[in-house]
Amino acid sequence: MARDLEAQRAMNSEQLAQRVKMGDHLDIARVIEHFALFTGRKEADAARAQLTAEGFATSLKRSGWSKFELRVTQTATIEAHEVDDMVCRVFKVIERNHGSYDGWGGPLAYPPTLGGTS
Repeated sequence: MARDLEAQRAMNSEQLAQRVKMGDHLDIARVIEHFALFTGRKEADAARAQLTAEGFATSLKRSGWSKFELRVTQTATIEAHEVDDMVCRVFKVIERNHGSYDGWGGPLAYPPTLGGTS
């Protein structure tokens, strides 16, 4: 779990480098998921409302006895500047509402094959 935004940015760079090694095409849009944990329902609901207002899709579920997990999604490409921008927006809302950002992920994306055969 990233403790601050700069640490998260460093993790973004590492994740993107690994994705490129696996053949991911960062310029192809896909659903990106962000995760955050909250100890209070009120704070989780506030973050959810703010992120929804910013155009993200959200879902909230109880995680154990005393935590709430917020899932935030958006379809986007994941080129470095776009990931940093998106993560910064989500991270700041989570932090402002006393939550803990737990990272992001999404599927690898490959261009369609020509001719429809592999």
